[in-house]
Amino acid sequence: MRAWMIGLAAVLAAAGTAGAETVRERVLASYGAVESLSCGIRRDMPLPDGQTLRMLSRVHWQRPDRLHVENFSPVKRRTVSDGEVFRQHAEGAPKGFSRPVAELNDEMLRNLRMVPGSAANLLDVLEGAPETLLDPTEEFPVRAGYDNGHSYAVLSLDGEGRLARFEMYSSPALTDLQARTDFSAFREILPGVWIACLQQSRIMMQGVERTETTRVDNLAVNEDLPASLFDGAAFFAGVEFVDDFGKIAEAMQSD
Repeated sequence: MRAWMIGLAAVLAAAGTAGAETVRERVLASYGAVESLSCGIRRDMPLPDGQTLRMLSRVHWQRPDRLHVENFSPVKRRTVSDGEVFRQHAEGAPKGFSRPVAELNDEMLRNLRMVPGSAANLLDVLEGAPETLLDPTEEFPVRAGYDNGHSYAVLSLDGEGRLARFEMYSSPALTDLQARTDFSAFREILPGVWIACLQQSRIMMQGVERTETTRVDNLAVNEDLPASLFDGAAFFAGVEFVDDFGKIAEAMQSD
């Protein structure tokens, strides 16, 4: 009987471990309550010549696979997905890009389906990577590492359980920092759902550091969005669409 009980305990323990929610899954799951979201996004990237590249956009997002993004700078461009077809067109371009949502590649699907302003796109790429819980720090009581065989990511949560830092290293030794994003100025958009309104990133490329600062504002969550926002025909009258970025580039060069 004692041996049977020990065996049962081992099975239950293994099942519990296998079904345990990872830190990554916990953060991603919090975004599940968001059905729609509108916001403004500003990204500033200092350039080597001392100038700053600023990207301004207004985003409307709704499940499933509905998106409307109006980019104001540096290029005026509009992206509309009605849930079935993804369309994108830059102002002045002779052609636009269009592809069925079902045929989008993984990166495009991640960008389409992530809650705007969230870290979902960073977390999605870690799917399937084994998790290792790391020693906590005074600043980050929860830390977890993920090894995908090519790089090693570290997620750091603050005392409120919010993703406060995302780091990427070349190996679990954590000696070669490749990228880091710090999340702050949090806003609780729904109970237990946080969006970092300030996101500061550093990327090391061939010994040169690049920085980017993202600000999220004018958040509206789970409000009714008009269906007309996602009607591509209403915004792209007269635009010819092709499923080939190369042809769009050729058309722009010959225009």
